[in-house]
Amino acid sequence: MAIDDYLPVDPESGMPVFASCRQGEMWVSLLEKAWAKLHGDYARTEGGLPSFAATHIMGVPSESIQHNAVEDVDAFFDLLSQADKKNFIMMASSKGKGEGKTARGIIFGHAYSLISIHQLLSGQGKVIQLLKLRNPWGHSEWQGDWSDKSKLWTPTLKKQVGFCDADDGMFFIDLSDYLQHFAWTSISVENSLAKYTHSTLQHNFSEREDQGLLPYAFFTFTLTRNIDFN
Repeated sequence: MAIDDYLPVDPESGMPVFASCRQGEMWVSLLEKAWAKLHGDYARTEGGLPSFAATHIMGVPSESIQHNAVEDVDAFFDLLSQADKKNFIMMASSKGKGEGKTARGIIFGHAYSLISIHQLLSGQGKVIQLLKLRNPWGHSEWQGDWSDKSKLWTPTLKKQVGFCDADDGMFFIDLSDYLQHFAWTSISVENSLAKYTHSTLQHNFSEREDQGLLPYAFFTFTLTRNIDFN
């Protein structure tokens, strides 16, 4: 597939109307255009789980976990921790539709990067389970407990997680709030044959002259995955 570098822009500002890079690099917009071309147009790529795009772009299998189906919260957190240790790429999908904001600052129906997983101890010995997320817009952050302005932070805890108070789209959220405000977690497995078996596409072309048929194609798609987060 080939694309050109013509992009849809705002007639007044001349800036791309869809994805763009703050530093002026074009690869973000061009990658989005290729993705839109693959599916027919931009409108068909307006929504969906980020794992679908990640699988196509990175060529690795992805697993999406629906939060309302999580029965063992501790096991879920352990799975995320193991995936984080393996440097698997993780993504989160917020609840709702559209791009309005909740009262706590989460964008409806939005994809976030899940950066890292942290388990800490408070000064009173209480276990704190935090997730570090990033809004790809580079702004508009979570405003609840453990947000940048939260009074729950102590100098010691800030140092442990590399805390930075900035309007950069990066924020921390505890596990219970994460499960309440986000609907899905997606995990893309690293490119390692020890973790999974690639999908394969088998095809052959042959003629069926005996039945008066034109040459035909027979496709078989097989996918075997053995994903190990431990």
